[in-house]
Amino acid sequence: MQPLSNFSPRFLATAVARPSLILLAGASSLWCSAALAQSSQSVMEEVLVTSQKREQSLQDVSVAVSAFSGDAIDKMGFEEGLDITEQVPNMNFFAIFGEASSPSVSLRGISLVNFSDSWESPVAIYVDDVYRGNPAGSAIQLFDLERVEVLRGPQGTLYGRNTTGGLVHYVSRKPTDYFDASASLSYGSYSESIVQAMVSGPLREGVRGRVAIKTTQNDGWQTNAVDGRKLNDTDSFGFRAQLAMDIEGGGEALLNVHGSEADQQSVGFAHMGYLVSADEDAATCEIGRIQAGLCTSATFDMTGEEAAGGNFGPENVASSASGGLATQIETFGTSLTLTLPFDDFELTSVTAVETLDKFLQDDGDGTPVIFFDEQYSADAEQFTQEVRLNGDTGVMKWVTGLYFYDDHRELLTEAPTTADATDGFWHREDVTLDSRSWAAFGQIEYDWVSDLTWILGARYTEEERDFVQDAGPSFYEEIDVTDDLSEDAITGRLGLDWRPDPDTLAYASLATGFKSGGFSGSYNASIEATRPVGPEDITNFELGYKRTLADGKIRLNASAFAYEVEDYQAQVFLTVADGSVITNAGDVTGLGAELEVTAQLTPSFEVIAGLGLLDTEFDSEQIFIVAGDEYTFDNNELPSAPAMTYNLVARYYQSLDNSSEITYQLDYAWQDDHYLQIENDPYSRQSAYGLMNAKISWVSSGGNYTLSAFANNLTDEEYFTYQNTLGSDWGYGVWGQPQTVGVKFKWRY
Repeated sequence: MQPLSNFSPRFLATAVARPSLILLAGASSLWCSAALAQSSQSVMEEVLVTSQKREQSLQDVSVAVSAFSGDAIDKMGFEEGLDITEQVPNMNFFAIFGEASSPSVSLRGISLVNFSDSWESPVAIYVDDVYRGNPAGSAIQLFDLERVEVLRGPQGTLYGRNTTGGLVHYVSRKPTDYFDASASLSYGSYSESIVQAMVSGPLREGVRGRVAIKTTQNDGWQTNAVDGRKLNDTDSFGFRAQLAMDIEGGGEALLNVHGSEADQQSVGFAHMGYLVSADEDAATCEIGRIQAGLCTSATFDMTGEEAAGGNFGPENVASSASGGLATQIETFGTSLTLTLPFDDFELTSVTAVETLDKFLQDDGDGTPVIFFDEQYSADAEQFTQEVRLNGDTGVMKWVTGLYFYDDHRELLTEAPTTADATDGFWHREDVTLDSRSWAAFGQIEYDWVSDLTWILGARYTEEERDFVQDAGPSFYEEIDVTDDLSEDAITGRLGLDWRPDPDTLAYASLATGFKSGGFSGSYNASIEATRPVGPEDITNFELGYKRTLADGKIRLNASAFAYEVEDYQAQVFLTVADGSVITNAGDVTGLGAELEVTAQLTPSFEVIAGLGLLDTEFDSEQIFIVAGDEYTFDNNELPSAPAMTYNLVARYYQSLDNSSEITYQLDYAWQDDHYLQIENDPYSRQSAYGLMNAKISWVSSGGNYTLSAFANNLTDEEYFTYQNTLGSDWGYGVWGQPQTVGVKFKWRY
């Protein structure tokens, strides 16, 4: 697909490529119809965020943060909270085994380069102030949202866990003191049906409740060429029940009980041979032909097209795994949030328990041959406790607190699956991992003079991990090992905010972050592979500018940053025969800039546009062999870190004679060439592509009924979200979702 300017209207291209022209035009030229009221379906409302542990306007926060309200998410048609990743600069999302099983987020190029459940991501996921150590299943629960906040850059002061890259915080809607209810039904491609419902209101004096549910079912957008079964289907259910109770003196207790379950098929892998013929000495194919499935290998004497029944592509792949590629995930959690106001400060306590039971199968070779079929299971429990105090003396705002985290995981890896096991090729890893952490933190914002504010924050963290792997039958070395690690770190932030007028904020910030070391939990080929990996540390310097124009109708947010990551943690899968290695791959430097523009150009037309620029580079002496060729990390770029991304949402409103309204929306996200693996081997290079979605909605005069039609991936773009080389002459890729269309009806009380 070509960049947006090649096919969009001229004024849309101008809004994205040169937003300064929009600003210089002036409010008077934009508002030729000023007498008209703003559309009720506008998404231009002010967003309040809690990124600094207190409620602030997005424009007053001296952090690179993008935020979307729940109403905006609903109006724009983003079905999942993760859908916003396409509209945030320098943000990518990918899932190796499917969105429900292993969602991974990349911010400014920093992501989890590891598919094992034994690891934690440098981009943390929080839901209602609770950190999700293992994000599997979290996507199922992302509905009935109040807002989504994306914080880019290290968050080593106010947030509890390993956030060298940033974090995503999902905040659900809370119980209301008035009756409220809504329900929606959508139906679309691959027989997908999504049902959501919510009811909220007072239960008695001082007590409020809210219940929300969501179910998703579809037939799956992939077909297994081996047996004709559907792959990557969905059958999931999520719920959230909340009870809010007033406490004497103005406090509140909020109980949140939530859970989800999924019983579906994993995504199918696309087999890719690397050779022009099945001869071991054959020449390597051209990269374009490899990724098109037109080449073969000596290991598997078939092309990707033959493996997929002659139709290589996103919707047709091969899998020989017995009984299909099951994905079964159950999550359950509960949290209690207490808020108690005092004369000079407010106390907040968040106590939470999260559990996860996960079973996953995949066919790593992506062929009709039973060769590298795998299954994983994870049983995880975590407990978190945070207590913090917030105060405001007029010239100084402060927050301090304590954080505790305890995580227990039992992991099992088998390849091939037990049902397919054959003599001489069976591998089993049984791992137990316990993690404990506590931290003390604080931050002060001091108004030095009327327009200058100093910010100083620090966090002290201690981490402990215990690792056990029991010996079992293996095509690697049989491993029986017990190990542990203990680490501590001091991280923090120093910043200066300048507010020359109420509509302008400029800031400078120096921040550090820490991600503790850990252990590999899958495909350890030797005892050496189980040795602990050291921590990674990041130092980030950032300049930012936020400006509100035209009486709030235009918002411009910009940032420029430079960071250095020391001892970047990454997984390298060598081959099936040699297993994987978790390593401190080297140091990484990153430079970049981000621009976000929100503009209501007329009372009936508004745009949200973003631009991300990024350059990352490794400094490393490590060398690895991929597909028989030698690669070094030195001078490599980070995976899933395109040099440029840009995005646009354009919405136009048309009022009808009966006071109802039609909304037309076009949204687009483009990303430059980038690698999908840390080795930067040519097999993992994804060409530039863009994804376009379209939506049209009718809203009744009172806003009680909404009927919409939508098309996602409008041009049916074909692209890979992940790639891996597993042998000297073959690998696999994971396709992105093809074009889908559908309709949705929503009722609101």
